[in-house]
Amino acid sequence: MVNGTGLLFPTLVILSNSLVDFLPGQLGGDAANGTTEIPPAHDPQPGACHGIFECFPIGPPWTSARRPIALYPESEWKIDVRFAVFNGRNRTFPAFLDLNKTDSVYRAKIDPNAMIYVITHGFLESGKAPWIEQLLNLLLDRDRDASVIVIDWGNGSNPPYNQACANIRLVGVIAAHVIHMIYEDLRLPNLNRVHMIGHSLGAHLAGYTGQALRMKLGLRLGRITGLDPAELAFTETDELVRLDPSDAQFVDTIHSDATPFVPKIGLGLYEPIGHLDFYPNGGYDQPGCRREFWKRPNTRFVSDMFHFFSCSHLRAYTYFIESITTPLMTVSCDSYDSYLAGHCFNCRRDGALCVEFGLNSAADYRRLVATGRLTPLPYAPVQLFFRTGAHEPFLLPNLKIVAKVSDAPASVLHGPEIGRLVLYLHAGAGNSKSDKIYFNEQVMLFEPGYNYSAIIVGYSIDRLSAITVGWEYDTNLLNPLTWRLLSAPRVFLESVTVQALSSGVTLRMCPASQAPITTNAHSLVSQSNCKRAHPAT
Repeated sequence: MVNGTGLLFPTLVILSNSLVDFLPGQLGGDAANGTTEIPPAHDPQPGACHGIFECFPIGPPWTSARRPIALYPESEWKIDVRFAVFNGRNRTFPAFLDLNKTDSVYRAKIDPNAMIYVITHGFLESGKAPWIEQLLNLLLDRDRDASVIVIDWGNGSNPPYNQACANIRLVGVIAAHVIHMIYEDLRLPNLNRVHMIGHSLGAHLAGYTGQALRMKLGLRLGRITGLDPAELAFTETDELVRLDPSDAQFVDTIHSDATPFVPKIGLGLYEPIGHLDFYPNGGYDQPGCRREFWKRPNTRFVSDMFHFFSCSHLRAYTYFIESITTPLMTVSCDSYDSYLAGHCFNCRRDGALCVEFGLNSAADYRRLVATGRLTPLPYAPVQLFFRTGAHEPFLLPNLKIVAKVSDAPASVLHGPEIGRLVLYLHAGAGNSKSDKIYFNEQVMLFEPGYNYSAIIVGYSIDRLSAITVGWEYDTNLLNPLTWRLLSAPRVFLESVTVQALSSGVTLRMCPASQAPITTNAHSLVSQSNCKRAHPAT
């Protein structure tokens, strides 16, 4: 990603004119009942109050040192938020929920005994975003009895950004009234089966919905999934201002474009704000997103430029969508660096928690709470890490590789070596070979008799048959450790151990001979070359 945000938002403002609106519909505003709060005496400005949706002050905590500007929401008529309902019987022409029409819930044919998903877009988008269509179809493929409600607030998601931030406060409260209407008309016992999914600003919008349901309507939303919750105007703010664990019974978030390192600023929050917080590839700089869009032939410059700036931010919903059909286990760890070093790969040791990523994470969360391995709030945030591929399919098994450098006399005599180990995974009966995978992307020192660990993305361990191990060596005139005057760069490998996170299975693979690995001579390691394969420890 590009350092700083100076160019980013002007670019997004220009691109916003090319985005389309959703299907036509209506929204009324005076048929739901709720308690009304009297606005603070210091903030009864015109535009602060919106009838049954109550008032929206802009004093603290809505303004703070980290959030110096807060605006009032625009009118509900200008935003014109729409609630389109899809289900297994109707994916093409949705019904629309309308607070003014008492029969709109009945006409939407929402099954009261099935899941109700509520999806909302973010800044510069509308309800017709392609990812929303893809997500709703997969959810309905998974459960034909479910209903999917798409919130389209596209008229309120336009620049300036601060105005869109204000608008989601009103849209969130309107959504709470719509969900309350569903709750009453369908005589639901609770909202346990209601799952809101929001991207970027939409994640905080979902938080406002859950907050309004809890504080004003006496209900608890079942689940909120925040897809890379927006960072600008929300980082280090009061919980009232942003999505937080109190907004639903279960809140999970995916951080894909967030970094704590200044001056690299992402579009998403880095701080954990849910019951579970997932950090694919550490939460920033997603693989495959770095590209020079101006050098790509036969493409649209504007769309490529938009993709360049927002690629990592958009990966949050891409990964979540893929999780519906592709399960992937993740593990808790203190940091991404510790995860990459293999310190947090055993779910049975050191207090590490294993949770399936994405749509199915709620079931694992409930299991961890029920077994006493996780204590409900208040508790320390649970941060989970994993690596992905650089292109579809992104969700690939994470494998822990332990390379042991031989301590045989020839290896000891040669001494330490600096360079990179390169892996090619072989899988299946056809012995298909993966692309090049770096065991260590940065050069490092390998010493005889030592074990070195890394996490890679590759085949499922049940399909893994062998690994080709290669060596890359770079000579640096400024580093004497890279000088080789009397012998060629080489490393002697004793074994490679592979461990799968999901199953806990461990395979030990060995080279056929004690010949060294060089830049020109690779080594094929397999189980058959070892005396035995041993189970996970």
